[in-house]
Amino acid sequence: MRRTILKTALCAVAGLVALSPLFAQDSKPAATPAPAAPAGAAPAATGKRTPEQIQGDLQKAGGELREFLGSPETMLDPAKRKQAAPKVVPIIQRMVGLLEEVAQAEPQAKDQIAEAKLEFLTILSVFGDAKSKGQLADLAKAGGPQSVEAQSAQHLVNYWNDPKDEAAQLKVIDEVQKLAKANPKSDSIGQTLAKMANMGAASKAVTTKAEDVITNDLTGDFAQQASVQIKGQRKMREAVGKPVELAGPQLDGAAFSTKDWKGKVVLVDFWATWCGPCLAELPRVKKAYLDFHAKGLEVLGVSCDSDGEELKAFLGKNKDMPWPQLFDAKENPKLQWNPLAKQWGINGIPTMFLIDKKGTLRSVEARENFETEIPKLLAE
Repeated sequence: MRRTILKTALCAVAGLVALSPLFAQDSKPAATPAPAAPAGAAPAATGKRTPEQIQGDLQKAGGELREFLGSPETMLDPAKRKQAAPKVVPIIQRMVGLLEEVAQAEPQAKDQIAEAKLEFLTILSVFGDAKSKGQLADLAKAGGPQSVEAQSAQHLVNYWNDPKDEAAQLKVIDEVQKLAKANPKSDSIGQTLAKMANMGAASKAVTTKAEDVITNDLTGDFAQQASVQIKGQRKMREAVGKPVELAGPQLDGAAFSTKDWKGKVVLVDFWATWCGPCLAELPRVKKAYLDFHAKGLEVLGVSCDSDGEELKAFLGKNKDMPWPQLFDAKENPKLQWNPLAKQWGINGIPTMFLIDKKGTLRSVEARENFETEIPKLLAE
């Protein structure tokens, strides 16, 4: 039960600001939390509130917050932020208090709770809460392990002050770069730069500069993983208009390459059976296959499942998906992702590519409009 409370608290934070923007946006869901205790549940004999009561309040506060903070734009747009602040700030402050209760219930999780609380203080500071800004400033000056994290948080608050001010954002990244050079192994600095690159950047130049600091000035575990993603994303952007080959083992272990489909139009679907948005798109993909396969369309699935048996069972129930499925029995379980998705910097699924008859990559954003683009490519 205690692990469930902590997960509830951390998920509440993650849901607010997309805490891992360089990784899957539609990540595999955790186990379903246990139901909260009834409102009238008696407290424990010690007089402290029960874990179920704390969890129930966290879930309730998170639900209230979603009504006012439905998307990152609410936090990033100065006008929307100002309008939402009177409602959002009291709810998050209440959640900070609940985190304190979680810390008492789970003393062994002190570090994780401190990290989650820092995220809440960052969000409160973005919404203009003076007390939270003061707390961040105190943490930044105090020294110790949280000092660098607090400094990173302060820079993030300044960065998000106006997402349209390119010059101001570049200046903030200059300051973060100084911090990175002084603390090259810091994961928190890398995570801050990842948020800057992926949320509220005023221009591509800002995104590129934030990514460059991660890849050039940081050496920690997060930076190393993020660098692979960044290089893959750049590879993906630069590959459009060039010949491309996607190859790998299929679910049955047989080798496959899109080179075998020269003369065909290929729709590539990076997906997983656990991904709700992926499943929601499958009817569109199935219809496109039905409508255009006889005219020269092929579909390739790149499965980001970690369990081959689950994928096999799903396909057994969906006989109208006869196309090949890439699944690396060695790497998928280890990566919790398909190695091709990692190599290409895929940071959210479903992601879809379109390859033309000559084997040229024509789109890495085909999810938006593949129904209209496929006939055009078939006609070429």
